[in-house]
Amino acid sequence: MSEETEISNKALMVSVARGFKEGDLRPLFDSIDDNIIWKSMSPTALFRFGGVHAQRLGVKEVTAFIFATYHFREVEALEIIAEGDTLWGLFKCEVIHLPTRRTVKSDLAIRWVVRNNKIVEHQGFFDTAGMLMQQDNAPGLSSI
Repeated sequence: MSEETEISNKALMVSVARGFKEGDLRPLFDSIDDNIIWKSMSPTALFRFGGVHAQRLGVKEVTAFIFATYHFREVEALEIIAEGDTLWGLFKCEVIHLPTRRTVKSDLAIRWVVRNNKIVEHQGFFDTAGMLMQQDNAPGLSSI
């Protein structure tokens, strides 16, 4: 894969992240493949958007769950690395947890596979315990 393509893929990731901060999902939906696999590496019992979601409809569902729970205040790219068709991004995030109105901060790691300028696979990782503690949804963890 060319350096030009890797630079383009990095710009794509920045654009989608900026869209999340602005509440604009058009950059995401313009960039996903119809048969995308979206993996949120969090337990569905604790986060409705967790688990594996398939195709465009699955991404619409997962983003609806995310935006029904959180309002993004900050999504800052700390590092994005591209090698071939795989990208890894590390982001500093600040969100408002809508049910409790609490500010929650977490780093977010994202892995994408991009082919023909379309995201065909997404994996997202964040500190689930830390998020729950900040949301005041983890009473057993609050003393840690």
